[in-house]
Amino acid sequence: MGAANASTYFNIPVHIAGGTGPNQGRFGTLGRDTFRGPAYYDYDFAVIKDTPFGRRSSGAERIDLQFRGEFFNLFNIVNMGLPANILNGSGFGEISKTAGTSRQIQLSLKVIY
Repeated sequence: MGAANASTYFNIPVHIAGGTGPNQGRFGTLGRDTFRGPAYYDYDFAVIKDTPFGRRSSGAERIDLQFRGEFFNLFNIVNMGLPANILNGSGFGEISKTAGTSRQIQLSLKVIY
């Protein structure tokens, strides 16, 4: 197949009345979620430990000390963002950013009485 025949497989209509951009407001016939970005992985993990600490002065209730550790994006996986989707801009279809955040750890200590 030569380069001359390639235009029949990929044709973008331009300058159609109504709207802005290269397609001038034409919506097309593609269904929802036709194009998808790269996979997104996010593993979160939490550890909670309750330790009895003592009793209140009334003696009726127990005081607990709670330790909590929360890990977001535990394995620090880099998730790529969505590709650029503007037809008339440079870099169409290129991924130029990441999605989500890097690993975050949150520790807390709480007294429950």
